[in-house]
Amino acid sequence: MIRVNVVDLKPGMVLAQSVHNHQGVLLLDARTKITKKNIRIFKSWGVLEVSVKGELNKLKTVGETPVPRVKDSVEMELQAKFSDVMDDPVMVEIFNAARKQLMKDLLETEHEKENSRP
Repeated sequence: MIRVNVVDLKPGMVLAQSVHNHQGVLLLDARTKITKKNIRIFKSWGVLEVSVKGELNKLKTVGETPVPRVKDSVEMELQAKFSDVMDDPVMVEIFNAARKQLMKDLLETEHEKENSRP
């Protein structure tokens, strides 16, 4: 199971977990094959990522690293969470600190994965 940014979803992928909107309303059950219509619905409800069945290396295209997409996803998720408070300078600083730490953790995790491969 891997987390995939909604913009990277392809019809035919299979959900590993059910998808809910921000209010907790079920949008699509686990084990459902994703269609173009499902992707549009996820986007319209503000869903940023979903879990799909499969392995990361099978979803990557040749020569493409998933890190930039994950970075974009982290940025989008943080912006969604902080969208109502970005006019407060203290919250902007908290947002920047959270983004910096999440990116650092992401890069460290990716580096560890690369170094642990045979």
